[in-house]
Amino acid sequence: MTLGTNRKKILYVEDDDANQYYMRLMVEEYGCSLDLASDGQEALEKVKANKYDLIFMDLRMPVMDGFQVTRRIREFIDKSVLIVAVSANVFDGTDDQCFSAGMNGFIGKGSDIEKFKNEVLFWLEKSRPQPARKNDKNV
Repeated sequence: MTLGTNRKKILYVEDDDANQYYMRLMVEEYGCSLDLASDGQEALEKVKANKYDLIFMDLRMPVMDGFQVTRRIREFIDKSVLIVAVSANVFDGTDDQCFSAGMNGFIGKGSDIEKFKNEVLFWLEKSRPQPARKNDKNV
């Protein structure tokens, strides 16, 4: 199954190899390309160098957490790209923290794989190809 005629470019910021593997399987099944970043600093470098249609962002990572990365992306690089938190941290208030940092949505990692797949698919379908950026600022 593919999503439209454009191959969407997705960034998944996640430090766990198993989670990276499963996200790659899902995203590529839908005809999208997936880049990976294992920490916040690597994510910033990739976002500066590439144009993404959607970013899935873990919250707890080495070097820089997902909240910090999102704030920097919004402030210095790209205000319009969809950024969706993907985290096992599903405590009360986590989604509010995500929205406050500039994220567009929140997907909880959990035991219900079908629900998780449906939420990933929702955001893949919602994302639109982004126009090219002009004059990126340094982070």
